[in-house]
Amino acid sequence: MESTPGHLVGFLYMFLLMLQGSLFFTRVHTNRYWTFAMEFSVLVHGTLVAVMQANGMWPMFFFGFAGMFIVTQMHGLKLPNWSKWAFIAAYAAAALVVYSGRGFGKIDEIIRIPVIEYLSVGLMALIFGAGLRIYKLFSKRRGLQSTQSQM
Repeated sequence: MESTPGHLVGFLYMFLLMLQGSLFFTRVHTNRYWTFAMEFSVLVHGTLVAVMQANGMWPMFFFGFAGMFIVTQMHGLKLPNWSKWAFIAAYAAAALVVYSGRGFGKIDEIIRIPVIEYLSVGLMALIFGAGLRIYKLFSKRRGLQSTQSQM
């Protein structure tokens, strides 16, 4: 086990994920603030680990996971519209400040994590959907075979 702050936050995040899984079918599992804490901790973990690596990739993780918050998670908190716009403005201002120093040629980094996450979710949905279709196909055939064998 690494004892860097980023890795320690990662272990905390893993323990929280296990706790989240054990609370399935309870009100805590679907509590919007708990869900926000879970999703926000990955931003802290990913950014800290990237900073510790000292390879200059921290903006990709920070802005990528912050972008996930902006696009999906902040809406689940039922925030007033003015605060949503404030988060969007702060995100855009921070990205402009950071990438004005890094070079705007690297600004595509901020969409990498959200694109990977959304494509992964889409791929998983296709895989599960295909699995369900295959299951239904075989269960229909088994049902036909069992009714034919009873005749």
